[in-house]
Amino acid sequence: MNCFRTIDEPSGLTFTTTERPGGIRVVTLVGDIDAATVETFDEALATGERLVVDLTRVAFLSCAGVRSLLEANTRAQLAVVVGGHAVARSLEATGADVLLEIHPRVGAALANLTPVPEPGREA
Repeated sequence: MNCFRTIDEPSGLTFTTTERPGGIRVVTLVGDIDAATVETFDEALATGERLVVDLTRVAFLSCAGVRSLLEANTRAQLAVVVGGHAVARSLEATGADVLLEIHPRVGAALANLTPVPEPGREA
């Protein structure tokens, strides 16, 4: 079952969440993550406990956005997909790339998150 939800913000950041098997949510973001959009980013990161955060269409990631990722990583199982040099540079400059699970593609990030067995079924 796929469930789609898109939030449009006038601030220049949008996100879409997709429910995947095993209780994994893929959060795809488009735009810039900075002081003006970090609340929208925080809202996107609060959508689940097992998240793939797709930043391949994010052109800018500020320190506020890096902080949000690190905070989300403490309360959720997180896999981050990075495609752009600017986002990768922000994560590397802050050292967050060492603390976060970073992947080049959504498929690799999904493979990293082990599905939770359904109640009553053996793994």
